[in-house]
Amino acid sequence: MANKNVKRISMILAALMVAGTATGCGAKKDAKVESTNKAAAHSAKLDEDAIKDTYTGIDDMYVLEGSKDVDYLDGVLYDSSIVKGIDVDSSKVDASKAGNYKITFSITADRKAYDAFRDAFIKSETVKDKTSADKTKTDKKSADKTKTETVKVKKDTVVVNRDEAQKLADQDKLVRTDNGETVKKSDGTEVKTEQKAPASTAVTGGNVVDASAKTEVKPEITAAPAMSPEEAKKEEAKKDDKKEETKKPSTSGSKDNSGSTSKPNSGSNSKPSHKSDSGSNKPNSGSGSNSKPSSKPNSGSNKPNNGNSSNSKPSHKPDSGSSKPNNGNSSNNKPSHTHTWVNVTKTVNHPAVTHQEDVYENRQVKVKDAWDEKVYVKSVQECRQCGFTTSNPDEMTEHMLENGHTCTFHDIYKTVHHDAVYETQRVKVGTRTVTDKAAWTETVVTGQKCSSCGKRK
Repeated sequence: MANKNVKRISMILAALMVAGTATGCGAKKDAKVESTNKAAAHSAKLDEDAIKDTYTGIDDMYVLEGSKDVDYLDGVLYDSSIVKGIDVDSSKVDASKAGNYKITFSITADRKAYDAFRDAFIKSETVKDKTSADKTKTDKKSADKTKTETVKVKKDTVVVNRDEAQKLADQDKLVRTDNGETVKKSDGTEVKTEQKAPASTAVTGGNVVDASAKTEVKPEITAAPAMSPEEAKKEEAKKDDKKEETKKPSTSGSKDNSGSTSKPNSGSNSKPSHKSDSGSNKPNSGSGSNSKPSSKPNSGSNKPNNGNSSNSKPSHKPDSGSSKPNNGNSSNNKPSHTHTWVNVTKTVNHPAVTHQEDVYENRQVKVKDAWDEKVYVKSVQECRQCGFTTSNPDEMTEHMLENGHTCTFHDIYKTVHHDAVYETQRVKVGTRTVTDKAAWTETVVTGQKCSSCGKRK
């Protein structure tokens, strides 16, 4: 009798030890998963959407045709506690020719500083609070290492002619020219733009730096964040859920909720009435002939009877046809997929809008041809007999009386040449093409698709 009591106590202690071990492993596993999820969230590569709260002033822009020295960083501000510098590549812009071009901004960010800002923003804290709370957890050696990432941001640059630039300026739109200058309005006033501090500075307390002058500035207004802390929390939760689903291992064997696989002890005669698709359901059997599973499976699983027969069989077949417990890790019970819809776009190239205008020039136009004119000079008398000629009538009379000659009268003319007559007139010499609106590129949304499974709608 004493031996039986000792044996029973030993079995109870062994069962308690096994249960404690299983519970401890599960707790460690949950803590490890949570830590892994948090690390995965911080390991995602930075992109334009992630860091858009750390700078302002990077937008599509207009440039006056013929400009030689355009400052593309003029008006760009950044949070120096996160962003370490901004460079721009404008090599593809031909400012001598109207058209649509691309420029690329390279934004270098401190990854650790960004992660601290993001965590603090989601928790509606400041980076100072976040840093103080995590100070005891930070390794001194790793704190000295600065990991930076560079994000490429592409923007449209439209080069416009003088007429189009004037129209844009009158519409209060900024058109850049040489050395940070802009096209003024028709009334001579400048187009004013309001500089705003990046939204991240409200959390980080970082200094605002002018990307062009490389000097600190103090704007009076701070830009609003792209999303609220509540929206950011939801966004992070979606990312964590998605990463956790993709990282869940699938198992072919039957496991209980603690992660341990149920296997029968040797000598047991209990068998399930059928096999599952991915593996056999093997319930644990205690000592003796009565078979009893160690853990109860969820609905839809094959559950054995607890009768006294040595060959126990399940009392019924599951509705789903599965003989495998539903513990969340089964390959047949995949987690439900949540679609993450992203826009599907296409690029539409619009040609320039133009019209034809007549071209005039000032030219010399002939209004009268050249001509010769006979001009009267004088009248003369000529002797018919001897050819004596004179314009003096008295002298001719005396000649005729002395010689008995006779005379005749005739007029003498000279030829005067007149050149052609020209006038300066406005003459049409041809036509020219005038650009009313420069060619531009438009991104059009044609539908949506899931970024995970590719389904479209």
